[in-house]
Amino acid sequence: MDDDLFIDEAAALNQNSETHNSDEQVNIDDAPVLTELDDTNTTSKKKRTINRGPKLDARRLLGARGLPALQNHFESVTFKGKGHEAEDLDLMMSKLEHWAHRLFPKFMFDDCLEKIEALGHKKEIQTCMKRIRMDMPIMDDNMQSTL
Repeated sequence: MDDDLFIDEAAALNQNSETHNSDEQVNIDDAPVLTELDDTNTTSKKKRTINRGPKLDARRLLGARGLPALQNHFESVTFKGKGHEAEDLDLMMSKLEHWAHRLFPKFMFDDCLEKIEALGHKKEIQTCMKRIRMDMPIMDDNMQSTL
């Protein structure tokens, strides 16, 4: 009887009770009934949130390591001048690459420049660039409160 896997559970309980106590009778209504569980109500999947990390956006570009830091990053650079254009360009590109890496380390230099170029169409960035070109303070009280 133990070898038969497809035996009715109520019949098994009835036979077990007859072997143990012949005076007691098992009511089929009292036996546990196997029913199919409704999977939609009992199991609920938790929605996973994916943390994608920080993004290179206008806010980060206008932040402390963004465009305001670029001006300070090039203060100590002196170019050699005429006849040393290749060396000066190499120095400028290496400084710019270092600044881009400090701004957003996940991007390669080329990808970072492409993203910065795309962000250059935003009004916030254009205003900041105008301020840099006119030697106005980049970070005033209004900009710091919005950042």
